[in-house]
Amino acid sequence: MTAFLYLCNILCASGQSAFGKQYARSGGKAAVFNINKALVGAVLFLFCGLLKKFSFHLPTAALGIGYGVGLCCSMHTGFQALSIGPMALTSMIASFSLIIPFLFGICFWNETLTAFKAVGILLLMVSIWLINAEKGSKFSVKWLLYAASTLLANGVCSVVQKLHQIHFPTLYRAEFMFWAMVSVLVILFIMRTGRKGKADPFRFSLLGMVSGVLNCAANYIVLYLSATENASVLFPVISVANIMAVWIIGVFFFKERLKGIQMMGLIVGVASVVLLKL
Repeated sequence: MTAFLYLCNILCASGQSAFGKQYARSGGKAAVFNINKALVGAVLFLFCGLLKKFSFHLPTAALGIGYGVGLCCSMHTGFQALSIGPMALTSMIASFSLIIPFLFGICFWNETLTAFKAVGILLLMVSIWLINAEKGSKFSVKWLLYAASTLLANGVCSVVQKLHQIHFPTLYRAEFMFWAMVSVLVILFIMRTGRKGKADPFRFSLLGMVSGVLNCAANYIVLYLSATENASVLFPVISVANIMAVWIIGVFFFKERLKGIQMMGLIVGVASVVLLKL
């Protein structure tokens, strides 16, 4: 059952990246895509919560809102990074977010820094350097900043997810994600109304909605696994598998090609994540 959940998470996470990339390639706007994505999420988790007798739990609401702030940042910067950079490398940089719960675990959850993990951190830094070392690379500083921001936001989200399930294992999962999605919606609507005349009129997006369903499934599965799986195993395994799945999608569906040194960086990045898992 656990292996099946890992597989489902990988398919959902890579699928939402693919839909985001496709929407960006068609010239779609981030705000429209993300509002549709969050709206579907809020409705789905409200429905799930009502089926299980939705409970108002203040700590869950607070953590869910905090998660939602990080998720909103990740959705925006991730979409922007996908729109101007290759899907495989964007996903890999974002997947390095595992380093944040990893460091948090060492500092606050009494996890130890092993030799494998130390080498993994070094390889991670080498990987980032290799990705950007190719002369004449099309990748801009703007793309790197968006990808790094997505990394940071995802890392914060992972810590909040794990914290919630440490304190309330197997409880309030739908409620947690409902508050997260509602907070994302509120932030996005505030951003739209604050732009005065510059915001695009709201419209429905099928790609955004499908991505929202996949995003909900991926995040709920991580929340479910967080109650039983060690953080030092859960996030690295998901990261490695998602990197490879997104790379395959990028090659076969979006015709992306990496230069030799960047492919080496991708391989080193996968190796670093594997070592962080050991």
